[in-house]
Amino acid sequence: MDQPANDVAVIDLIDTPYDLEGRDIVCYPNLILAFKIEIPRLFMQPRIVYSTITVDLVKGDAARSDRFPESHPIEIRQGAVVHQLTSTEAAIEAARKVVMRWLRHKYKIYKVPEIELVKQH
Repeated sequence: MDQPANDVAVIDLIDTPYDLEGRDIVCYPNLILAFKIEIPRLFMQPRIVYSTITVDLVKGDAARSDRFPESHPIEIRQGAVVHQLTSTEAAIEAARKVVMRWLRHKYKIYKVPEIELVKQH
């Protein structure tokens, strides 16, 4: 039975060392955000910190990542893509909360830092 042409979705898959050729995979939507944070310090130059946050777009959970991964586009069946339930704005807000929690844990923050969204994927 032939699949209709509109049953194909093009998504960006994170590069992995595993061979996924010829395998049925299910794609789970994540939003990866890179932030540039400028932390003001008393009598010194501001400290510049970079952080990457991955947000699960189904549950809305955000967590820190160790790096911004590389990806490449692939074609996949539309039925193998889990639908996004969280809006992009809510995901960015959840990521900002995780960044602030991490900054309070890692550094002594006396003033509100400037958080800039540098990259989004």
